[in-house]
Amino acid sequence: MAGAAESGNDFGVSACLAVTDLPRAIASHDADDSVHAHAATLMAELLERGLRRLAVTFVNHAGSVLVKGVPLERLPQVARHGVGFSPVADAFGATGLIDPQQSLARPDGDLRLRPDLTALGPLDPASGWAWAPGVRHERNGDVYSLDQRGFCARQQTALLAAGLSAQVGFEIEWMVGLPEPDGEWIPAVVGGPYSADRLVQGLDYLTAVAEALDAAELPWLQLHPEYGAGQFELSLAAAEPLRAADRLVAARLVIQQVSRRFGWICSFAPLVTAELVGNGGHLHLSVAEHGVALLGGGAGPAGLTPKGEALLAGLLEHLPALMPLACALAVSYRRLAPGRWAAPFRVWGVENREAALRLVPAAGGESAHLELKVADLSANPYLLVGAVLAAVQEGLRCPRCLPPPLTGDPATASPAEAPRLPQTLTEAVLAFAASPLLREAMGEGLQRTVAEARQAEVRRSDALTDADLIASTRAWPFATGPA
Repeated sequence: MAGAAESGNDFGVSACLAVTDLPRAIASHDADDSVHAHAATLMAELLERGLRRLAVTFVNHAGSVLVKGVPLERLPQVARHGVGFSPVADAFGATGLIDPQQSLARPDGDLRLRPDLTALGPLDPASGWAWAPGVRHERNGDVYSLDQRGFCARQQTALLAAGLSAQVGFEIEWMVGLPEPDGEWIPAVVGGPYSADRLVQGLDYLTAVAEALDAAELPWLQLHPEYGAGQFELSLAAAEPLRAADRLVAARLVIQQVSRRFGWICSFAPLVTAELVGNGGHLHLSVAEHGVALLGGGAGPAGLTPKGEALLAGLLEHLPALMPLACALAVSYRRLAPGRWAAPFRVWGVENREAALRLVPAAGGESAHLELKVADLSANPYLLVGAVLAAVQEGLRCPRCLPPPLTGDPATASPAEAPRLPQTLTEAVLAFAASPLLREAMGEGLQRTVAEARQAEVRRSDALTDADLIASTRAWPFATGPA
């Protein structure tokens, strides 16, 4: 979809400003000049490194990464004024079609997508591409109220203002398959679960992925075969919440590009077939208050501090409402079944991989942290991280009693001990829309339009058989089946 032409009075302060507006306008103009100067310096450095083109991305309500590309020589102008993007982009569904029932499905309006210069870096240096996450602004310069990255940034700022800090890391699970004209899924690499055989057979591929991640300056911790056929996993290094979400977006782009060069289909879908385990996108979280860790070093279970217990209890309380942000596709809830190691139970446990919240005690030089195991890669990472930070802050403001950790398989426990999380996207959306916490944190407009996006996915999926539903998002984020 073509952006609006960059015309009109975008290049300076209006001559018609009232006298009372002049101080604010002058300050804004000075800030614009500073951005322009910083962008010009950065542009020169990147050009010297051989980068010639810039991809600016944002992630829409459906979890799809959208992009505008510009010559790097335009960076000062683009950093100051952005590039055009229609608000209708958040009405795109999982298969890329606009849902006419969404309130954002209208042709009018324009936003300005501006790159975050602090996160700008190489994407594919060999082809001259740099990358930056973008934030959408209104034409008057205000951050767009429905911008997902803007929401995440606000929650990170609120966390810091409360004397708290967080580190977030993501695991990326994906499968690679051979292109088949009949749409069947044929794994591109064979070998058993976590098998060195699969490492050897896919060694050229994993080497290319690792080299591409290094070239894109994306720090990673682990890269290896996973459980499913043709499945791999990448663990990204932890970072501040906003930067961690940025890295997830960039790493997915890198993996997609390397897979394409091998002639393979790359799928981050929650399920690619009914038989295989699915792909998760687990979120790891550690929190400190004034530099003191809350999830370790205490006298509570597995070393939890009292505030760590409150934090965990708050996340458990809000977990049903977080589900449409953690698992955005209807097929996500087919994956969330007992026995799939997808953690579909509203419980926490110490190193329990079937608990939605897994506490990982400090060990091996790493601090204690939580793993949100229920999440998959259909999530918009900015919405998910921002909502988790909001739940963390609420849990600390309003402490609750933390139930005991669950040991063993939650499927064998009673429903009172191990209640199920929402089993359909419909159930999850109801919890999300009814959440006062998320309404306050996100704002009414953002919460409502995200709910509309999930309701559109429900309508799309209701018309499909289970087999067609899985096929329709098998190669997600690319549609391959019935829309």
